[in-house]
Amino acid sequence: MKTFLLSIFLILPYLSAASETKICQKCHPVIYKEYYNSIHRKSSPVNDPIYKALLTKVKDTKKCATCHSPSAHDEQTKREEPISCVYCHTIKDIDEKKSENNNILSGKKKDFYTAQVDKKDLKHGKYEMVSSFFGLVTKSQNSPYHQIEYNNENYYNGNVCMGCHSHVNNEHNVDVIMLDAYIDIKDKETCISCHMPQIQGSKTTLSDSKTHAYHGIAGVHNMSKSLGKYIDFKVNKTNEGFIVQIINQANHALFGTANREGILEVSILRNGKTIKLKPALFTRTFGKNGVKSLPFEADNILKDTLIYAKKDIHYNSKLQKGDRVILSLGFRLINNEVAEELNLENISSFTKVRYLKKASFSF
Repeated sequence: MKTFLLSIFLILPYLSAASETKICQKCHPVIYKEYYNSIHRKSSPVNDPIYKALLTKVKDTKKCATCHSPSAHDEQTKREEPISCVYCHTIKDIDEKKSENNNILSGKKKDFYTAQVDKKDLKHGKYEMVSSFFGLVTKSQNSPYHQIEYNNENYYNGNVCMGCHSHVNNEHNVDVIMLDAYIDIKDKETCISCHMPQIQGSKTTLSDSKTHAYHGIAGVHNMSKSLGKYIDFKVNKTNEGFIVQIINQANHALFGTANREGILEVSILRNGKTIKLKPALFTRTFGKNGVKSLPFEADNILKDTLIYAKKDIHYNSKLQKGDRVILSLGFRLINNEVAEELNLENISSFTKVRYLKKASFSF
């Protein structure tokens, strides 16, 4: 206990001078490691080559930085904590606007919001040592470094993410983000339940918890396959061939982010041979004056093949008895055309297919 208290007093003088996020690492090493490999830590042009390339095409880079690097004030913070732990955990509310939403911060550097269902009614969680079993077991609650507020509804319904991950309209009022396209606003799943699922491991060294919210952000960069559980397939045989139905259980369209491209690969396994069919692509094609363009230049959408609630794809290949239809749904971070436009076509990791879900159906 003496060693623990000593460590507190040694750290306190450096709280204002040191990196905000590095301080969090002291008590949240598992979460910090996840954060460090997340797109939130890599969201600035220093760490994201796609974003850096896009910035060369955008007029108002300050508008982009509002969400991509709100915590950055020099090269070190752009690299290490463009979106810091303190920033996300001090979002008090969301100012909803037509062109894009804004985050309203509390301005309190040592008073953080978080979600924990069994403490939802607790406004201020203060540090204390709690004894049980007649004093034989002692454990700490909350943090000695900061206060914790558990009663902010935005951290339970996922609205805390909507300051940045909702919509961003360009100067022609074309939405380039489009993650507020709710399929059913009554959905039980939220941004947090899908993209920050509870996984094994204690959230802090000060007390032992079995699970914590995953801070690596499950999505296109990490834990992609974990999102496959929100996607279902159906295959129905027809007189002309068959129909593949993709059922999207998320509360937003799949692959709606600008420049992203979903892909459904379909093949038929017949008598030991594989017959590959033409893949289906899911994306939004942006246009300016009727010609393909980058998102922030666009004045309209030339084509929209995204997956909303359900998507039917028709195939004219007739199925035979004993056939097996094999489905693979994946995505590319950016499509091949945009990669070439941004001079990123030689970086294969940007255009390779990353899979969300695979399945097979026998006939």
